[in-house]
Amino acid sequence: MAIASWLRWLLVAVAALLVLAAMMLGRRSQQLHPMVVVPGYATNELDARLTELYRPSSPRCKKTGWFRLYLNNTALEDPSDVRCFAEQMSTVYDPLSDDYYNARGVETSVPFFGSTQGLRYPDPDRKDFSYMDKFVSRLERIGYHDGKNLFGAPYDFRYAVAPVGHRSRVGLAFFRRLKRLVEKASRLNGGRPVTIVAHSFGGPLAYQFLLRRPLSWRKRFVRRFVPVAAPWGGVVTVMLALNSGNNLALPFVDPLALKAEYRSLESSVWLLPSPKVFPAAQPLVATKSRNYSAHDMADFLGAIGLREAIRPYRTRALPLFSELPSPQVPVACVVGVGRDTLERMVYPGDDFSVAPTMVMGDGDGLVNLASLVAVDPAWRRSRAGASAHFKMVKVSNVSHTDLLVEDCALDILIDAIQRPN
Repeated sequence: MAIASWLRWLLVAVAALLVLAAMMLGRRSQQLHPMVVVPGYATNELDARLTELYRPSSPRCKKTGWFRLYLNNTALEDPSDVRCFAEQMSTVYDPLSDDYYNARGVETSVPFFGSTQGLRYPDPDRKDFSYMDKFVSRLERIGYHDGKNLFGAPYDFRYAVAPVGHRSRVGLAFFRRLKRLVEKASRLNGGRPVTIVAHSFGGPLAYQFLLRRPLSWRKRFVRRFVPVAAPWGGVVTVMLALNSGNNLALPFVDPLALKAEYRSLESSVWLLPSPKVFPAAQPLVATKSRNYSAHDMADFLGAIGLREAIRPYRTRALPLFSELPSPQVPVACVVGVGRDTLERMVYPGDDFSVAPTMVMGDGDGLVNLASLVAVDPAWRRSRAGASAHFKMVKVSNVSHTDLLVEDCALDILIDAIQRPN
């Protein structure tokens, strides 16, 4: 009898503690500012559908209905399917309309917009490639809930945006959706301004979004902008990928098999090293007969046989990063430093098909240090980017993706997100 009474008391006590914990978590959730997460390059799913206009290079490329184009590890393990993936992922630049389009007969969509579901694992069947899941899990532990005060803004990472006056159908459609999402996140949370967290390629993309919103809108809806590992001045590695291919960090895929696909993308041109950040005296590629700096990018594109990218590079990408004005909202940049990062490629002759010698410098293993810190001290000095509004947080010996994975880095990132303005 005494044991039964003790058990009843214990169960009541546990239930009371659970209710109290739920109340405390609910109270904590109400105190949190809503958050919108803009993922990095190739960090969300992409669906596709093939129409009657599609002309497959092989019968096995033909599919019916909507299917997951990216990421599907199972399909990419077969070289024949890699060819299908490459032609379906490719885009086309049309000089007449001055815009990028899907390959003929390929329709695409980005699922789960507004949710973090599509960010956690690009291939949900395997769940063996992710650096967003742990970050989202940490946010949930401190009181964030998907669809309530936490929202995801996935996008078609093959595209970007162009300067005002140039067509940018896909990029501007994403900006319209992102604007509505930020406003919705604020409305669902009592009108509180939103924290926008953007990783890698998502950083400059979200930055361009902010620059195109009226200052009054930014001040009303944006509490803080937290770019993580953002390449403000491009990435030297992109020059190597344009020349030798990009296997999307999938070791079982031959980079050369995706070379033409990667070259076709607007986002590839967007990430070329910027002359705003990399000086003319700094060679990024050296051959027997000449050096190529960020100021010689058009010549480099021509030398590797990519002349069709010169015009969109000059007119659509280069002007966006010729200046880096402050977004005039509170900013906390979080970057990794102290990792060997490709800084220069040295070719023994003039043949770009020969493997170069890699010269390493500082950075986060992918983005060069000069690009990571390009906005500091300009944003720190600006009127709206004074010391109370701008912070550059350098995390030593942590890589580009580990900023969202390693516990010590996540502690720093969460603190940067939550710290009062």
